[in-house]
Amino acid sequence: MNVSALTTINNKLTKKELKAQANAVDVRALPKTKIVSSVFTTDKAAHKSVPYGMLFMICIFTIAALFITFLSVRVNEVNNEISTLNSRLADIREQTADAKAEIFEKKDITAIRETAERLGMIRSEYLPAHYITVDAEDKVTVYEEEEENKEYSFTALLSAFGDSIASFLEYLR
Repeated sequence: MNVSALTTINNKLTKKELKAQANAVDVRALPKTKIVSSVFTTDKAAHKSVPYGMLFMICIFTIAALFITFLSVRVNEVNNEISTLNSRLADIREQTADAKAEIFEKKDITAIRETAERLGMIRSEYLPAHYITVDAEDKVTVYEEEEENKEYSFTALLSAFGDSIASFLEYLR
């Protein structure tokens, strides 16, 4: 039987009939072939390659997840700092308002007059006026220094020199 005849028969026959015909094939009529063993035994674990692409992708996703986590933590820290600074700003504004109120009270002339009267001061218009006359000539008298004062001046000079050296050494530290 040739192949075309088998295909036409296969199309017309049922499965049972095909099984019966397959059993009826004479193996001796088939052409001689060499049978080669197609089963190879190898150690598959030794020949497996490392999936570098998969490892690279896992590393990338891990780094991305860590970066996102880091950024969210940083955002929370910055928000906390902002809220702290806003509360400090509100406190400073409150202190500024209090200080302005105190300054306004201190500049209030009626409050100043009341405080002055409470302390026993009186207005200048109720005080008697005293006038002092000054001679037309002004004099300046210069006295000569004695020997003791010269030694004292030398001591003062050394003291000033020592102070300047000490301040210079403090600057170098």
